Formats: sequence, structure tokens, C-alpha cells
Amino acid sequence: MNYWIIIDDTEQGPFSIEQLQENGITADTPVWFEGQDDWVPASQVEELIALLPVPEPPAVPASTPPVPSMAPVADIPVVPSAAQASPEVQPQQSQVIYAPAGAIPAGYVAIAQGEPKCPPTYLVWAIISTIVCFLPFGICAIICATKVNGHFKAGRLEKASKMSERAALFVILSIVAWLIWMPFSVVFAMM
Repeated sequence: MNYWIIIDDTEQGPFSIEQLQENGITADTPVWFEGQDDWVPASQVEELIALLPVPEPPAVPASTPPVPSMAPVADIPVVPSAAQASPEVQPQQSQVIYAPAGAIPAGYVAIAQGEPKCPPTYLVWAIISTIVCFLPFGICAIICATKVNGHFKAGRLEKASKMSERAALFVILSIVAWLIWMPFSVVFAMM
């Protein structure tokens, strides 16, 4: 039977089985022969499997300590260790790693113990401080307060926490600005 192969993106052949062995085909070399619909790797052709080189086992990294050879020793009683004696398989302990939200690759999920709680939004306080106290800081407080839930639902806990803190800060600034402005407004009203 004649075989055609592709080497270096070039179709070569026809070859006999002996000639294929001389050309050094590998398991990934595309092969075609009469009666075959399409090119297939040489590892999928039964007649060629015996010609393919046997893959070498992966090299052991230098950092891995060599495994000592265990030769049987006579007259020494063998006592099974606790791990060998118990038929139970010990559950693998999970490791918790804390990382910022941007450090988790897409498609992966951060697993935490227990469900995290949404930070307070301070939306009611932001609205009250906008109406009663200082309008510019109150508006900033409302904007930050409305972003807390969105960040929390998207899994960005750090951003949700920052928006909550900023909303609280703007509420406080609005009240402080009102307390500072109130005496001046009373004085100006008296004039």
C-alpha cells in the first residue's frame, strides 16, 4: 500500500511502509492513503502505529527530590502507618486566598465562607441632607448611595464598600456645611 505524508507543509509520496520509517514520521504527521477520505495523524492508522517512536516519559524537575528505591529487607516487621491503616480518605483542606476583585480572572469565581453583606447605602440620609442641608454635597451623597447596590450585586465588594463610605462622608459634609452656613444665613436675614 502507498502512503502520502505532509512534512513542512509539503505533500510528499507515495511511500511504502519502509520508506515512511526512513523519513522519520511522528504520531502527529498527517497521512493519506487510497480509500481514506481525509488526512489523519499517523497515530490513527493501525498499520503505522508500530513504526512510531515511543514517547519518552516527562523529565522530572530538578527541584523534585529523587524517590529512594525500596528493596525488601528480611526479618524486619512492617507496621502500616496511620494513613495506610485507615481506609478513609482524608478530605483535602481548602485554602482561602484574598485578592482584589480585578485580580480574579474572567470565568473564575471567588468563594468565600458565608455570604457577604451589602454595605449600607445611606440613601435616605443622602436624600434628607439634600433637601434640608447643603444641596451640592447632598447630590454627591445620593449619587454614591445609588451605586452601592450595583457594585455589590456585580460582586465588586470593595467598590461597594468605598461607595458606601463616600455616601456617608458626603452626608456628613452636607450637614456640617449646613451647620456652618446656618449662622451666616440668620445674620444675613436680619440685615
